[in-house]
Amino acid sequence: MGEKILEGVINEAKGAEMDRPEKDRPENDRPEKDRPGKNRPGKNRPEKNRPEKNGPEKNRPEKKRASKLKPSINQISLMAVFQLLQLVSPRLSSFMAYHLWFHPGRKSIKKIPPFTPEGVSVSTFKLNRKTVYYWCAGSGPAVLLVHGWASCGNQMARPAQALLDKGYKVIWMDAPAHGQSTGWQTNLFECAEAISEIQKREGNFDALIAHSFGVPCSLYAMKKGLVTQKLIAISTPATVTGLIDKFCKIIKANKKTHQSLSGRMKLFIGDLSMSDIAAEDMAREIDQACLVIHDKHDRMIRSKEGLAVQKNLKHSTFMLTQRLGHNRILNDPQVIARCLEFIKA
Repeated sequence: MGEKILEGVINEAKGAEMDRPEKDRPENDRPEKDRPGKNRPGKNRPEKNRPEKNGPEKNRPEKKRASKLKPSINQISLMAVFQLLQLVSPRLSSFMAYHLWFHPGRKSIKKIPPFTPEGVSVSTFKLNRKTVYYWCAGSGPAVLLVHGWASCGNQMARPAQALLDKGYKVIWMDAPAHGQSTGWQTNLFECAEAISEIQKREGNFDALIAHSFGVPCSLYAMKKGLVTQKLIAISTPATVTGLIDKFCKIIKANKKTHQSLSGRMKLFIGDLSMSDIAAEDMAREIDQACLVIHDKHDRMIRSKEGLAVQKNLKHSTFMLTQRLGHNRILNDPQVIARCLEFIKA
């Protein structure tokens, strides 16, 4: 039960990444006109005789409602416990936040359809007692696709299919504790290790396409010897401290909890510094050709972070899109075409 509650909270906190169409929203999150029973006439009053205060219904402007899902009772209860812990013990509240930080959750991926192209094969390997799944399809130059936090490999289906149509061998995975891969928690180092393990099994990559959290994981793997000729970084965060700040803001962590969580993170990374695992700093060590793509209206990770990473890359170009947000950018035809052009060049 506790795991399910934590999973719900972390999906709230990490924003996980999925735009939901109006038809898939819960009843209490739909516009009033679409809720069952809202337009039924009263018992003693026919609908045709009901007075209309603001003119005919068809001429009224349609009200727009936010698509953000309301938290469940369990999520509200757990956050109440978290707020109480902040008053009683910042140490305990930071311990709770620390474990939430490493838990991606799986609720947000339930709406992502499976990607099963012709000739696909599935493989697994063990990593730190977890089973990691990855898939291969096609033949030709190999391209690895790395998804973001609280997502799964199926989210990369559109660019994967476009690559298959152009004759590439496409590889995609569910990172540890994501999708079909097992585990409850994971981190940048483990995800980078999973990427490197796939290369050991499948050979060098002609290109690597990474989204969001997948970008710093890929950069760290490249620092440790991963071989790829080109990197495409989509919606990348720039720093770890920036991610911690966003996380603490969302869970409403106070200053003491924030400081205590940052301290725990420094202990976790050991002899490394925060800059050693920050995308904008790791970018300085990358010699490969890179394409950085970011959306101007990405509310999860601002485009200035993508620019900060691109500025430190030695051989890179930047593509700025508009009104695609953090996730829809992966499915945009112009973005996919630009990726194919960059890989082919």
